[in-house]
Amino acid sequence: MPYTTYKLCHLAQTKANVASQLHYKIIGHTFASSLLIMAQAHPNASVRYVTLDVFTRERFKGNPLAIVEMPLGAELNQHTKKRIAREFNFSETVFLHPRSSEVSRRTIDIFTTTQELPFAGHPTIGTLVYLCNGADSADEHKTQSFTLQTKAGPIVANTSGHIAEASIPHNVRIHKTPVPWQSVVNAQPSLRSAEAGYSTPCPLVSIVKGMTFVLVELPRVEDLAALTVGGPHVDSVEWDQGWESFTAPYFYAIVSEDEEARHMAVRVRMIESTVGEDPATGSAASALSAYLALQRGTAGSTYSFSIEQGVEMGRHSEIGVKVTLNDSGEGVQDVVLAGSAVLVSEGKLYL
Repeated sequence: MPYTTYKLCHLAQTKANVASQLHYKIIGHTFASSLLIMAQAHPNASVRYVTLDVFTRERFKGNPLAIVEMPLGAELNQHTKKRIAREFNFSETVFLHPRSSEVSRRTIDIFTTTQELPFAGHPTIGTLVYLCNGADSADEHKTQSFTLQTKAGPIVANTSGHIAEASIPHNVRIHKTPVPWQSVVNAQPSLRSAEAGYSTPCPLVSIVKGMTFVLVELPRVEDLAALTVGGPHVDSVEWDQGWESFTAPYFYAIVSEDEEARHMAVRVRMIESTVGEDPATGSAASALSAYLALQRGTAGSTYSFSIEQGVEMGRHSEIGVKVTLNDSGEGVQDVVLAGSAVLVSEGKLYL
């Protein structure tokens, strides 16, 4: 075969081989992409979840919480998180990010059925107890330290068994304009026949930006039972500039107070038009405790609070709060939220 003819044939064969290899690469890439798309759309894709009852040591009491473990190397978008929270239909659902190189630090996202929250109490306590007793720990009796990263900031906590104590983020603000008593009565008509002692305007208090409560003091524990669920929201709320946020009324009655020990026992109910009644509200309990401690105003002192909630709805909850005032007595130095939780269920959530 002449050299020129051989070279042309060899060149043609080389082009054919390159085209063939390119074809197989394209086919292979297309096939791999198809597999990826199929995997993403596969009806059996799932994430692990658990549910706990928080601020109680007894199942089917306290405040239910769902914790969804985020898949490693993947991210659930905000829309999907809201849909999952609506599926559980609890007051809050936690999305627990995968563990990083720091075993004792985890990031969480907290969602209601309609929005993300910067911080909430019972999701914090429930997640800490879960981390201590199953997700990251083999010894549930050992005292352990964890840091939870929330949108409101880091939460440093100690856990032992089914009990957690968390030094929570706080930026306590008593807003300048209290809520008129009439606005509370409009939301709770059962209070219309109340005695004159009810007429005081109600303080509007934020524990952090984004979590605000109307603190409504009632003179007797029995008055809490007269409150109704499903009424309108409390109107005439005027936040300080830049502090607009989720706001709910928190009704309370002081059961007892030991001034020498700086301890107070309180019964409460949290009823909000869009949420309904909450069995236990750690953020509201923290706001109330901070407010009551500030009213006592002893510089540098620590006040402790035992708060009962959920009694009227059959989900008795016990919340512990300690508030330490700063050296002037006019600000809050530290807020520690404490409580128990028990595991109720676990399984897979199919996406």
